[in-house]
Amino acid sequence: MSIGRIAGLALAGAALLGAQAAFPAATAASAVTQTEIAAPSASLESGRYVGPQTITFTAQQGAEIRYTLDGTHPTRLSPVAAGPITVDKTANITAVAFTERGESLPTIRGILIKTAEEPLSQFAVMSDIHLSTGSGPSWDKWTGYFDTLKRIAPNPDAIISNGDQINDNNFNTATDHQYPRTMLEQNLARTGMTDTKIMMSFGNHDDRVNKMAEQYPDEWFPGETGYYESEIGGFPAFVVNTEAWNTTQANWLYGRLDALSKDPVTQGQPIFVFGHRPIPATVWDGAQSSNSGLKTNLSAFPQVVYFSGHSHLNITDERSIHQQDFTSVNEGSMSYEEIDGKFQAFGPGLAKNATVPTAQSVVVDVYADRIEIDRINYAADPGRTYTDDGTWSFLNNPPFKSSGSLAGPTWTIARGATPAETKAKFTYTQANRNKVSPVWSEQQPTVRQTDTGPVLRLPQAADDQFASEYTLVVRDTETGAITRLVPANGRIYSDYVVAPKPAVLDIPLAVRAGDAVGKPIDRTLEIGRSYEATLTAWDSYGNKSEPRTFTFVAGAIDRSKADAAAAAAEPTRERVERILGNTVPAESGDFDFALADSAAAGAASSALRELVEAVPATQDAADELAWSITDRAAELAAQLLPVDREALAEAIGAAETALDGRAKAAPATAEVTAAAAQRATAPTTGSPAAAEATLRSELAEARALQRTLNVQQQGLDTATSELRGALAAWQEATGPGTGPGVGATPGGTGVPGIGGSGSASGSLAESGALIGTGIGVLAAVAMAAGTWLLVARRARPGEAQ
Repeated sequence: MSIGRIAGLALAGAALLGAQAAFPAATAASAVTQTEIAAPSASLESGRYVGPQTITFTAQQGAEIRYTLDGTHPTRLSPVAAGPITVDKTANITAVAFTERGESLPTIRGILIKTAEEPLSQFAVMSDIHLSTGSGPSWDKWTGYFDTLKRIAPNPDAIISNGDQINDNNFNTATDHQYPRTMLEQNLARTGMTDTKIMMSFGNHDDRVNKMAEQYPDEWFPGETGYYESEIGGFPAFVVNTEAWNTTQANWLYGRLDALSKDPVTQGQPIFVFGHRPIPATVWDGAQSSNSGLKTNLSAFPQVVYFSGHSHLNITDERSIHQQDFTSVNEGSMSYEEIDGKFQAFGPGLAKNATVPTAQSVVVDVYADRIEIDRINYAADPGRTYTDDGTWSFLNNPPFKSSGSLAGPTWTIARGATPAETKAKFTYTQANRNKVSPVWSEQQPTVRQTDTGPVLRLPQAADDQFASEYTLVVRDTETGAITRLVPANGRIYSDYVVAPKPAVLDIPLAVRAGDAVGKPIDRTLEIGRSYEATLTAWDSYGNKSEPRTFTFVAGAIDRSKADAAAAAAEPTRERVERILGNTVPAESGDFDFALADSAAAGAASSALRELVEAVPATQDAADELAWSITDRAAELAAQLLPVDREALAEAIGAAETALDGRAKAAPATAEVTAAAAQRATAPTTGSPAAAEATLRSELAEARALQRTLNVQQQGLDTATSELRGALAAWQEATGPGTGPGVGATPGGTGVPGIGGSGSASGSLAESGALIGTGIGVLAAVAMAAGTWLLVARRARPGEAQ
């Protein structure tokens, strides 16, 4: 290869580098989000099954699936779903697909495991439909709701809609009842439940009772009093009017219950009573209850199971079932649920609110020795009932991923042969209330800086049921003063009604004015200030954990992951910079690589340096920065192509030995110049002198190439081939006895530290991109330009140069 050809490649490479440098570096890679990883698919749908079932989850290639069977959101510590999973008792099974840097949305299935025993009766109880329109999400969601119900109870004996069929009680809205009636008629026909009995009770939102009665078939809502007697699958059933409890109704109900209790045919049977409002001192400890007279009526009849709605209080909470003198059951709400008023996260600030975006009801199976009540979620996806600015926004995107999940374990009520025997078997009593306190896991809480301020990232406490809420006290470590952030008695909702229950909560450390939704934030923390936080976890029965205390600096960002990624990436970046000639000295290992595209490598190295020097403004940005550095380092590493210089070293050694070591005496540039001059004046025929001149020229160029960084394999292979060819031609021209052949053991590589004696002046510490100074500035320019394109066949004596 001629010096002119090297110079041409150098200039072309330099031009390419300059052109690409005009383009900006590639943008930093972002962390993978949930939407970029598909949620696992499941081999079973939510529903009712007989006996143990196996379920298989599948996910995109390269993802690992982890699962839980307790209704919580899986984490990277949860069991791996490596194959079919056996579900041998009623449970929510949840799966999440994980990749190295992200996770999918959860897939949840509510699997009801039943025995082969057929129930004597089966019915569904729902409340608070609140349907006053025939279009939009509030209407559309019912298709999914009935599909869910059909998978659990394909042909129930009855569906009881227990009050508040419509939204308003302005005493001029009775015609709105056409909407729930039409919805029920359409979905009963669509799902094949045409033989299912419909029973309705009167609620506080249903206009006047006589006006409501005019809107429905008499078999759905008989008479105009709002109370009546019926049966479900042969079992006595009563609907009471809790909006107008009076002596007449009380005497009627007591008389009928007393007669059934004394009749030998019916005294061992359960009696089902449905009323819109809950009874004092029963479910949820009597929250939002009324009609103490009704409690007096029912207290003499332990075989009564009373179902109520009205409160919208959720049925995930175990306080939704109560036994004392009879059994009370809260069946939840089909429009939205409620919790005790707690602080919830509304965007960047906490606000106190009792509503949660969940639709729930119960399905009841009656057996000879027991009653099983299953709690069903029709909607329990994460979210809020209000937007951050305070606009009501609830369940607007049906169907819901959580539909068919279970709001809790099955409630089982034992039956007795007599009312007294039934009462003796009560288990959901005050005396049996849960006394197990939540406990903290080993995972520690942290405070993360976000675009809107500090956020507490809280791994949830564990409990035999669930942690329902948290108290948080934040103290200024310098002054010792307790901040006004959250009142000491203020409870922060744990999102326990969501399916699956989140494993980690993100709680903004800021509160809205007046603790109200939609108001501006007026309480926050001072950035840069140190605080001590004390957390206590509570369950719904008031059992509390030990306090957990930790300190943090508001606004502080942990960039340890990014720093670790930068430290891991730096050796690669430094090697590329040395190969490019931007830093010296070179190291011997640098000669084992060439850059695939020097311009691209230079741009990637610069971009990596910018990432390493970046100052993230949020914790999410710091975490994403770690992955961006890792990704850019991988791109840079991909530019390093391994090269093998051994063959060229062997060819150089063979040529040096053949020339009896005479080629080692002169510096590289002088050798090239002298050899070129000799070749230019040599005869054009295959004379020994011409062959020797060619050999010396090729040897000098090969030795220079061997001492040059950033030479791709093709260039090394071409130089090896041409040097071997020149040696063979010289040996042929001079005849036998001129030295060893092309396969001889090398005498030197020309690269100190690689092998052989070499003749380059200087050392690696002095060399930079080129070992020795013989090639000079021209070769250094070639090296900096990038890839060596040594593909042209070298000229032979007598050919055009």
